Amino acid sequence: MRTQPVDTRISFGYSHPLKTLFLKGKLPTVKYGIYGDKLTKDTVSLEHVQPKSKGGKSVLSNYALASKRMNNLRGDKDIREFLTPENLKRYCEQFIGVIVGDFDGTKYIHDLLKTINRLLNK
Repeated sequence: MRTQPVDTRISFGYSHPLKTLFLKGKLPTVKYGIYGDKLTKDTVSLEHVQPKSKGGKSVLSNYALASKRMNNLRGDKDIREFLTPENLKRYCEQFIGVIVGDFDGTKYIHDLLKTINRLLNK
């Protein structure tokens, strides 16, 4: 009997138009994840800013792009341990003025910042 090795890498499998747009190359201004990590089609993942295990919802205002490595490293730890003001600023600036179909980058950033501010002010 032949057996296949088990893949132990964590993959949450979440997909959303934000990640899909990145993977299709429709967000060319986006080069870095929310934690400052360089993003590629092979490394990008969808991060829940407020983890689902802590009541976070699967909605655009609670999603950010991050590398799989940083997403796995953070898990459901407090975002303050990973997010710096400089990286947040750079992440947000990549989306300002971006409009692709129904996706409005400026509105996305506005809503994402509301979520982050709520988490930081708990």
